[in-house]
Amino acid sequence: MEHKTYTLNDGRVIHIRAIQSNDKEQLTQFYESLSEASLRWITPPTSDDLEQRFRYPAYCIGLVTVHDGRGCGYGEICKDSEMQDGELQIHIHQDYQGVGLGTSMMIMLVKEATDQRLHSISLRVAAENSKAVHLFRKFGFQEIHSTQELYRGEKHDTLHMSKLLNR
Repeated sequence: MEHKTYTLNDGRVIHIRAIQSNDKEQLTQFYESLSEASLRWITPPTSDDLEQRFRYPAYCIGLVTVHDGRGCGYGEICKDSEMQDGELQIHIHQDYQGVGLGTSMMIMLVKEATDQRLHSISLRVAAENSKAVHLFRKFGFQEIHSTQELYRGEKHDTLHMSKLLNR
């Protein structure tokens, strides 16, 4: 994955690049800086989770977004054991939501998954998280089914979505 520079809708210039082994501290700080509202729909990765991303990089397409030296987003597609399908997660700092960062990250993640010849990408998203649902639909993800899942101790409808890549 090559390093890309994007100008967000509000004029800020961000850098998107592949995750590197020295990003662990920056990612930890990123998750610690998220507001309660941003954390509502996600479970931040533990230190062990992050360590796995660095230990087995072939199984994870990971990217970080940086603005003024500070992490503002993290996205990943974790591949299955056959390395044919992947599961997407994308987390965006509250100060960077609604200005095109998610779109920029999705462009790079979907391109990389396609380049690596994955067959499909799936994800789970809270149905109430309308911004995320809109983003995923914009990129061609379709709802497969829905379930009820716990988010921070509360039950919510969860959409299971998928996108076919290489046919």
